[in-house]
Amino acid sequence: GISGMERNEFNPDWKQSVSVTYSFADGSAARSFAIQSALRPYRPTYFHFWQLKTFWHESKITDEDIEVHSFEEMETVPPMAINQTSGEVSKIVTEMTQFRKDFLETVQAGSRSDL
Repeated sequence: GISGMERNEFNPDWKQSVSVTYSFADGSAARSFAIQSALRPYRPTYFHFWQLKTFWHESKITDEDIEVHSFEEMETVPPMAINQTSGEVSKIVTEMTQFRKDFLETVQAGSRSDL
């Protein structure tokens, strides 16, 4: 007889036995998003190499150089209008917008010669 591997049977529970890890250190947001979108069905774990000095200078990777993140922590979505987001996101955007406005006013006030 032919084994399951030789017949290449589809296993509907493939998500239970497949694990994908995506590692990145740098790159454009568009490229990262495109890769992440393609890998979304696999719900990959992410390895973020935030410090490459050890790799470049000693040709080795240490655990201290890698941040491990779950799919849920790293998943992103394409840009969308604020009115299409959840209430929590809308509140954060409002606060960030106000903070930016206040910051720019402070910077502009600090550059005036009459102060």
